[in-house]
Amino acid sequence: MKIKTILFILCLLGTATGMFAQDAGKTLIPADKFSIGMGIGQDYGGFGGHAVVYPARSIGLFAGFGYDLIGFGYNVGAKFRLLPSKTGKKVTPYAIVMYGYNAVIKVQDASNLSKAFYGPSAGIGIDLKPHARSKVYYSFGLTIPFRGSEVDDYIEDLKNNHGVVFENDLIPVTFSIGFKYIVN
Repeated sequence: MKIKTILFILCLLGTATGMFAQDAGKTLIPADKFSIGMGIGQDYGGFGGHAVVYPARSIGLFAGFGYDLIGFGYNVGAKFRLLPSKTGKKVTPYAIVMYGYNAVIKVQDASNLSKAFYGPSAGIGIDLKPHARSKVYYSFGLTIPFRGSEVDDYIEDLKNNHGVVFENDLIPVTFSIGFKYIVN
């Protein structure tokens, strides 16, 4: 009985050693310098694409272009990431500041009254790699749009002068989710 147990443990250790040896042969992917991706959120221009370039290791410049529910939406800004001291970590927290669309009023059956508003926004999030050697990662973020009084004034004008009934209020915090591919 003891011999079977010892052989079983040795087989398991041999298999595990082989698996680690395969991982050890792959190079770790360093912090990206340029990434492209797709997703949903303000930093993706609504439903769209996103590109970020890092002129410094932890500071990136990005642009997102997409569909914002009524037409072309965009946002441009800076991303500040808190990179771990060791290469190969799976989670990287970040903060962003951006300028671009931050509110969209879509009026059904009266598209001429639909309007997008532009201004600054700021947010936080995480980039998550499925494994340390991946060239693909996922981003999850929360953004606070800083909307001016013109948004509220426009909503009141639509209610009072055009008979528009709003079923939803503007949400004070937006979310984003997307995936990115490390080009370089």
